[in-house]
Amino acid sequence: MEIREVKVLLDKHEAGTATPEEKALLESWYLSYQAPGAAENLSMEERLKAVDTVWANLEEAYGLRKKISLWPRIAVAASVLVAVTIGLYLITYKGKQGLEGERLANTPADIAPGGNKAVLTYGNGKRVDLSATKAGVVINTSKLTYSDGTVVDQSAIEASEELSLNTPKGGTYQVILPDGTKVWLNASSSLVFPSSFAGAATRDVLLRGEAYFEVARNKKQPFHVNTQGQLVEVLGTHFNISSYKDEPEQKTTLLEGSIRIGNLLLKPGEQAVLTAGRTTIAKADIEETMGWKNGYFIFEDEGIQSIMRKIARWYNVDVVYEGQVPDATFGGRVSRAGYVSEILKTLELTDKVHFKVEGRRITVIK
Repeated sequence: MEIREVKVLLDKHEAGTATPEEKALLESWYLSYQAPGAAENLSMEERLKAVDTVWANLEEAYGLRKKISLWPRIAVAASVLVAVTIGLYLITYKGKQGLEGERLANTPADIAPGGNKAVLTYGNGKRVDLSATKAGVVINTSKLTYSDGTVVDQSAIEASEELSLNTPKGGTYQVILPDGTKVWLNASSSLVFPSSFAGAATRDVLLRGEAYFEVARNKKQPFHVNTQGQLVEVLGTHFNISSYKDEPEQKTTLLEGSIRIGNLLLKPGEQAVLTAGRTTIAKADIEETMGWKNGYFIFEDEGIQSIMRKIARWYNVDVVYEGQVPDATFGGRVSRAGYVSEILKTLELTDKVHFKVEGRRITVIK
């Protein structure tokens, strides 16, 4: 950028009229201007720290009186800082005039994000549609309640019943199991469990999809999570399992405690990755793993097909590809609370991928 362009952006920033893309461009320029190539090997955490440094330096060097909140700060800056070498991160600004909304402006009705949606199914086939205004359900054989104490169903659950909690596309829900274990289900997931663990040698549940567990400690009764081709053995711990059928990898990430998968013992901060029947252990990116539970999409050098699978599950849309699938990788952080057009426009800013939205069908165009 030329100095006069920088001055225009600084003036717009100071006036509070700079767009997220212009703020991103300003960050990118300052970083490359001060230390070309410095961002090439930064981790996500290091990028986030660098963002604050960038703005502190901008404020000091150019006399900015206030720092306007970025949209969102992490998405803009984390992506821009690696644009020097990759050039494909979410908020990288390419200077294409009129890009925002260009391909999505004619969308007749935007697609809202998912929310609290789930169905609880009893062993006898009875289905209970859980309230969208509640966030969780508590399993108790005497009566079914929401996590705030509101009664869901007055009829008793049979002590021997097998129950299942299912979230649809665009749905998420929490369940507190009979032993006090807390489980958060991501979209398009299911958890099968007994109405009581009393008398059983182990506490066994079956997971399909993705869930975060905070397991109630009971050394005498280990907790087992069965997934596709994998058994996770637990005593009491916090961990996340992603086990979707349409994903090439199954990931188990440990936050606290310890878990065993076969003969492998995971320590906090580690992730077990099951691919084609083989499990390996690597250092986990906890922020990326827990993004869904904390209300964000977090991408780290991620391909468009992987990104679109997540979008499809959360926004309950179908995704198709027109022509060659873009081979670009993307990174950044975007809120899951926004409409689908917001994240699609953000991806389009890279000029490496474009979209056409028709109803609940998204076509990906290179």
